[in-house]
Amino acid sequence: MHYILEPEVSGGLGSNTKIDTKTYPPIVYHLHFIFSGWLGDELIECFPVYLVAKKLKNALEKSKLSGFEIISCEIEVSDEVKELQPNLMLPPFFWLKILENEKKDKHDFFIDESLKLCVTVNAIELLNNFNISNCDVSIIKN
Repeated sequence: MHYILEPEVSGGLGSNTKIDTKTYPPIVYHLHFIFSGWLGDELIECFPVYLVAKKLKNALEKSKLSGFEIISCEIEVSDEVKELQPNLMLPPFFWLKILENEKKDKHDFFIDESLKLCVTVNAIELLNNFNISNCDVSIIKN
C-alpha cells in the first residue's frame, strides 16, 4: 500500500531555474521558485518539483525515510502576493528532490508512472504531523 499526494500549488518556476525540457518529465538542475500565493501547507508542488518548509525539512532529515534529498533553492515572493498578503510570513522553503531509482517500491518517496508523488505508510505518518491540509491524498492498495 502507498499514497499518492497532490500538494498545494503555490507558485511557479522562476527565470533562474535551470531546466532541461528536452526530456519528460523535465530535469531541474537549479530551482528558482516564485510564490504567487500560499495557503499554509508545508509540502507544495510546481511540476516537476516539490518543496518543503523548514520544519518538515528538519523532520525528514532526521528520519530514516528514503528516496529523496533536500536541496537549497532560490525563493521569491511575487509582487501580487506582497500586495494581496502583505503580512504573509513565509517560512524558509527547500527543494524536496525525489531521487530517480529503479526500485521505486523500495523507497518511501517515489514518482509513479503517471508522474505523481507517492509515499509509503511510514512517510505519510510523518507528513501527517505537519500542515498538508490542502494536499489531496489517495490510498493505493497493492
